[in-house]
Amino acid sequence: MIAGATNEGRTMVIVYWPVKAFPEVRTDIEGNFLAALDLAPGLAERVRNGTRAEHFRGTADLPNFYRRPHGPGWALVGDAGYHKDPITAQGITDAFRDAELLATAIDDGLAGRRPLAEALTAYEQTRNQTTRPHYELTSQFASLQPPPSEMQQLVGALLHNHEQADRFIGTIAGTVPIAEFFAPENVGQIIAGIEANAA
Repeated sequence: MIAGATNEGRTMVIVYWPVKAFPEVRTDIEGNFLAALDLAPGLAERVRNGTRAEHFRGTADLPNFYRRPHGPGWALVGDAGYHKDPITAQGITDAFRDAELLATAIDDGLAGRRPLAEALTAYEQTRNQTTRPHYELTSQFASLQPPPSEMQQLVGALLHNHEQADRFIGTIAGTVPIAEFFAPENVGQIIAGIEANAA
């Protein structure tokens, strides 16, 4: 679950369930929402003491996909060309990154530094290579399934290593390269740190 400030002093509260639970959750949206909030008692209390300002909204229709992001006279950025579950909240970041890559490609093509079609193909390839690690990590998180034992061990080790925990959050936020954080030597050092503390 997530809570974040929005406009007019309001707070948006998001609760995630596995997609397969959607039919059951929607039979009693408010009841299921409040029951889930009970897992975070402080937040549950704030919500129950607050006033609901909007209707509940939800969907199970969150496809993950890559589209060809260009063609004769058109181009796509962000979610229009590459969409992943919003659980990692990277939509705006993706759109800005793509817009910069696309602007560079168009400039290269119109300035004659390379054929426009070639520049747009390079834009697509760069977008795909850049986003694939985060796409896969997001898909794993969005499944809302218990992580593999190796990931559970890593997360357990992060409880005692604030610097690496911050870096882990950075992989979700897109500020720390996923391949760098999950490199075997880095993960090994994190796990070794908790094992050394336990000895």
